[in-house]
Amino acid sequence: MISISKGTGTSVKQFAHGWRGMSLLDALRHLQRQPRAFLVLEFLGMFALTAGLDHAIDRDLSLFALYLIPTFYAAWFLGIRWGYVSCLASGIVWAIEDWADAVFYHYPLIPYWNVGGKLIVLMVIVAMVGTMERALKDEFKYEIERRSAQKEFEIACEVQVRLLPSQAPDLPRLDFGFFYQSAREVGGDYYDFIPFNPAQMGLAVADVSGKGLSSSLLMASLQGLVRTNLAVRQGDVARFVAELNDSFYKLTANNRYATIFFAVVDVSNQTLHYVNAGQNPPLLFRNGASTAHLTGTTERLESGGLPVGLLARSQYRSEHVPLHDGDVLVAYTDGVVEARNPQQEEFGEARLINIVRSSLSLSAAEICKRIADRLQAFVAESPRWDDITLVVMKVKPE
Repeated sequence: MISISKGTGTSVKQFAHGWRGMSLLDALRHLQRQPRAFLVLEFLGMFALTAGLDHAIDRDLSLFALYLIPTFYAAWFLGIRWGYVSCLASGIVWAIEDWADAVFYHYPLIPYWNVGGKLIVLMVIVAMVGTMERALKDEFKYEIERRSAQKEFEIACEVQVRLLPSQAPDLPRLDFGFFYQSAREVGGDYYDFIPFNPAQMGLAVADVSGKGLSSSLLMASLQGLVRTNLAVRQGDVARFVAELNDSFYKLTANNRYATIFFAVVDVSNQTLHYVNAGQNPPLLFRNGASTAHLTGTTERLESGGLPVGLLARSQYRSEHVPLHDGDVLVAYTDGVVEARNPQQEEFGEARLINIVRSSLSLSAAEICKRIADRLQAFVAESPRWDDITLVVMKVKPE
């Protein structure tokens, strides 16, 4: 008995301390975690107090409603059987009191009718409480699963953010800016800057088919494949993308693929060696003096082949593009040009070109920010349906 009293006292203190600041659902959950001995003793105390009040107070005053408290408590915290035990105990108390006063009734069946009516009401309430308890338990379970899934998404989002570059590369004569925004907690877009040596770096912009967690996992796999393939370090960009395609094809299901633009930028001879595997063609804005390329023209970098992972053993062709002072390269995923405003109009490539042409005197980061700001203003409050990735590179004069 001493050990039970100590355990009960400790439970009461814990319950009183934890009650403060709780919502009703949290309070119910807190009570359900208490030791069963504590719950049983609390129920017996409630019932004894109710029965004592019913016996002590004038018989003409019905305290039937008070019996709902221990009955509800028993059904909710101790189980449906305890609820019916409370009904039976209540019926016994009422029977004793009504049969003691049976001589005052005009008909001998009245005590039985009173007790039976009250018992039926209590038993219906117990059944309803049992149904409510099961429904709330399902809700608690769903809430726990939802919070667990949300936590997993937050971890996945943190991992993905760490996979993507957070700073622009530092290369002589090149200026970079980038912008990334996922449609959900995590996304399938991918961009990367891969330094090879002080004069060369790899530039990747990709979009994995689909959305959400599955696409983000494939994006992480794609990043690993891009960074571990050695063909690109030997200068063979077309072979690099072909090997990337075969590896990604083996890794994914038949309906999954990725579009990717990959380029090697060489500062020493000012060239861009690229392959476009199904990605939106990056735009190269000619802004410098060149005998071969007129200032103010825009080139679309389309040479390449099919998206990686779509077909096995696909072949790709690469292209070398010369770079000149002031030239601006804008690489992006389809989330940029396919973004829609409240009137369901697409942002479009033409609008993107106009924004960049009016911003060629700015730095790469400023051009990127201007595009992102105009895009956000265009979309306004419309829901985002796709990830948005934007990379801007500008050739600085010597």
